[in-house]
Amino acid sequence: MAPFPIIVACGIFRDELRAVLADRSAEILWLDPLLHIDQDKMFSDISHIVTGGDCSRDVRLFVGNACHPKMDTLAHGCGCCTAPFKNCIEAFTGEQRQRELEAGRTMLITPGWVRAWLGRRTNTGWDAAEMRLQHGRYDRILLLEPGINPVEEEEILQLFDLIRVPIEIAPLELDHFKKTVQAIIKQKRS
Repeated sequence: MAPFPIIVACGIFRDELRAVLADRSAEILWLDPLLHIDQDKMFSDISHIVTGGDCSRDVRLFVGNACHPKMDTLAHGCGCCTAPFKNCIEAFTGEQRQRELEAGRTMLITPGWVRAWLGRRTNTGWDAAEMRLQHGRYDRILLLEPGINPVEEEEILQLFDLIRVPIEIAPLELDHFKKTVQAIIKQKRS
């Protein structure tokens, strides 16, 4: 067993998780954020990592527990620790703050999502019409920017051209996120 926990994390968290785990208190195995559009592959990939053949690994899932309908079942089957948040935005902001920020048909995203969506178009074949269909119900998109690997203006313009929803930027402090990460590392296996 590793001397510290293994965190299976969504790639959406890549920059932010690396920043708050600068002390290397966990090994991180990254999941492709595009797994959100292929639930079967997401389940298969997480299952393969979590079970590791014998369920003896000290694994924590840093993936929203609502990102897959069987997330809790999968994790508890091997005594794996699950995340105390339902999605990535809640991991960054907390549930109450997320609700406040989403008011007025606002979609919340982070730099990881900007880059995943721009890649999604390339990797999935989704065209602009499909992207607009998926995101057209929103009046605006609020990009929560922690400033670790800032989104470039060109990326914002590309995303706007793709989805045609106004994009605003707000700073994101990582205090809540860091507390969430620390709590997951301290969890005991179930």
